[in-house]
Amino acid sequence: MPFCYTPWSNVDIGSLGQIKPCCKFRSESYNIDFNIQEYTLSEYVNSEFLDQIKQDFENDQWPVGCIRCRIDEENNIPSKRQLDYDRWSEHYNRYNKETDGFLTTNIAFGNTCNLKCITCDATASSRWRKEYKELYNITVEHFRIEDNQKFIDQLFENNLIHLDINGGEPFISEIDLQKEYLTKLINKGISKDITIHYITNATTFPDKDWWELWGNFKEIDMQLSTDGIQEKYEYIRFPAKWKDFVQNAHKYMIFEKWIPNLRLSISHTVSAYNIFYLDEFYNWCTDMGLPAPYLGPVYNPAYMRPTVWPDKEKIINKLNQSNIKEVNNWSSLISSQNDTEYFNEFCMRTRQHDAYRNLNFNEVFTEMKIL
Repeated sequence: MPFCYTPWSNVDIGSLGQIKPCCKFRSESYNIDFNIQEYTLSEYVNSEFLDQIKQDFENDQWPVGCIRCRIDEENNIPSKRQLDYDRWSEHYNRYNKETDGFLTTNIAFGNTCNLKCITCDATASSRWRKEYKELYNITVEHFRIEDNQKFIDQLFENNLIHLDINGGEPFISEIDLQKEYLTKLINKGISKDITIHYITNATTFPDKDWWELWGNFKEIDMQLSTDGIQEKYEYIRFPAKWKDFVQNAHKYMIFEKWIPNLRLSISHTVSAYNIFYLDEFYNWCTDMGLPAPYLGPVYNPAYMRPTVWPDKEKIINKLNQSNIKEVNNWSSLISSQNDTEYFNEFCMRTRQHDAYRNLNFNEVFTEMKIL
């Protein structure tokens, strides 16, 4: 039964103010696009859009927008739905869908970022804007969530137990506003019951003001986001430097030993660029003494999905050779999903961005060359 509490208990505010049930939800198939610049929180909560999603789950059906979790679960990849229930089951088991409101909130305070990762775009990274404009003639304006103060005030009035804060890069984007809201939670006397999950590219390290604020919260889950190691990392996470990431990862590991409420985690976006190298990345995490990574597939844009490669057997064999079960599981996705129709676009876009950035895919990903 694919039931999920998220439509009732969570709201996601994206880097351009988009409102969704969660960060994995795909809203393209619906006829309305909620945004905090046009809608109030009450209008979203009472919308036919959200009612339909709730009704689908009540009827034991997957909502069409939940395709990412459905595909993950069909291929034995832990979905966000499952991970959320594992973590919040105690709260969900006593949750009243009619009266309890939001328990968790996912919010991007802005889209300012110092990287332009190849699997990202200008909506989530300000660093992308110039390249997006020059290659695609698409202009993405800077979004200021601070201009929607009333909306985010309402978010923080709920009975929150957990905040997800992403970006952009959260330790560069709207940091004064972030600290202001953390201070509000502290002053209200509820921070000790709230956990915070950050997704950071770890190219910068938080200053002492952050650590002083975080000491008032139940837990800080610091998720370091990276999509490969060494030269593969620098290609995908352009223009980041591997040595800087490793240096900051070491710092976080030291701080985790000192700070009781700090917990490190790792996320790894699985795409056409790195699907062949999951074993290599997993082993690096083990060698570093880091936790096993959360592996989540790219869904959009379609040409970056890990399932675009025509030579499926080569990838499946590589995944199956691993002695890591979590890596083996990805062979099921490669076998069951076929997105090879987008492979030519993957090659074309890769060459296009390589020329712009003065990079060479074939020299970095030598086992997975394109023509």
